[in-house]
Amino acid sequence: MQQQSPARGLSAKGEPYAPPPTTAQFDSEDKRRIFKGMVVSELEAGFLRYSSRTRLLRYAKRLGIHEFEAALLIAEAQFYSDRIKPIHFDAAATLDTITRPEVWSASMRLTFALVTAVFVDLLVIYWLFG
Repeated sequence: MQQQSPARGLSAKGEPYAPPPTTAQFDSEDKRRIFKGMVVSELEAGFLRYSSRTRLLRYAKRLGIHEFEAALLIAEAQFYSDRIKPIHFDAAATLDTITRPEVWSASMRLTFALVTAVFVDLLVIYWLFG
């Protein structure tokens, strides 16, 4: 009898394989609270720009919040903005911007190309004269 690998659904002992739990799992209430805090942080003089709203709706979709519920949460956050603590992220870089160079700004692309060229030049100089 051949044992199935964990990728096929069974462990080496023949028991059902369950992937290890991740450390950062949020329940739906945490996701809603975080999303409302993000909405409040995007408000400008009590108003939410359309570009910010569409960006927030895309992020809500990634969080697993349906579009209708996200629209309700946005309205609620706008109404109770004085009672909700805004949530700001420390780093401007996100996983998307790091893993997708096509969304990098032109200056970021030029900087990356310059640093790469300098590194390659130094490597060639070290190889030839080092």
